[in-house]
Amino acid sequence: MSANLLGALDSYRQQAGQSSLQGRLIKQCASDNSECTVLYSHCLPGEICEVIRKEASLAERAKYTLEWKVYDHDTPSNLKELLLLAGFTPGPVESVMALRLSEKALDLFKSSAYEIRPIRDPKCLVDVAAISREIGRPNIEEEQRRLALALQEDPEQMSVYVAYIDDEPVACGRIYFDQDSKIAELSGGRTKTTRRKQGLYNALVRARLMEAIRRRCKYVFVDALPTSEPILKKRGFEFLVHTQPFIYQPKPLTGKMGY
Repeated sequence: MSANLLGALDSYRQQAGQSSLQGRLIKQCASDNSECTVLYSHCLPGEICEVIRKEASLAERAKYTLEWKVYDHDTPSNLKELLLLAGFTPGPVESVMALRLSEKALDLFKSSAYEIRPIRDPKCLVDVAAISREIGRPNIEEEQRRLALALQEDPEQMSVYVAYIDDEPVACGRIYFDQDSKIAELSGGRTKTTRRKQGLYNALVRARLMEAIRRRCKYVFVDALPTSEPILKKRGFEFLVHTQPFIYQPKPLTGKMGY
């Protein structure tokens, strides 16, 4: 099943963004041009250095953050080393895991008594920000702004869930949908440090899987950190491949005061 799921993952990556003219890349950029992500790359060894240079140059000119998600089977095989040489900063290695969706798949995600609310109003994203702030996430206001924009522009493409205890926001997570491919992707799972190991992660995964099943998705994917990988594996998720983000931050504008 892994080969089929890996093929489905690659198909999803290729359909999730726009093709770039600089080599065989698929990119997804924010509508306000504040960030851009390379989701898929399949470049030839002879062209990759020029492709990287051009993508970094575009980020410099437009002053947006460029993230390049590298999967172990992306080409060329030395892509990570070339990105490092070009000034990209590596992020943590994650495991891409997949689950074939069915009602039976929910059996291993026990229901809980936690109150879990879907966030429809962008103003309620302050609860997500509160969770992110407690765990020390960077760029909280910028992320809140981008999520609010996504909820306003295409509410069918993303759902945000927040778990509450005594009306306190304690954990959150997102799910993204591609209805053409019937694939969903889990993202943004976070739990306050004071509320961990209480089943909140499990409860939020279950809530998002329920929506994916209602929307007749076939598979769900997730980039899992080492802390969540064993939880998901125990509940039926299958490891597919490792992925690692590489971030390029454009140089800040500088100028001299003249008198």
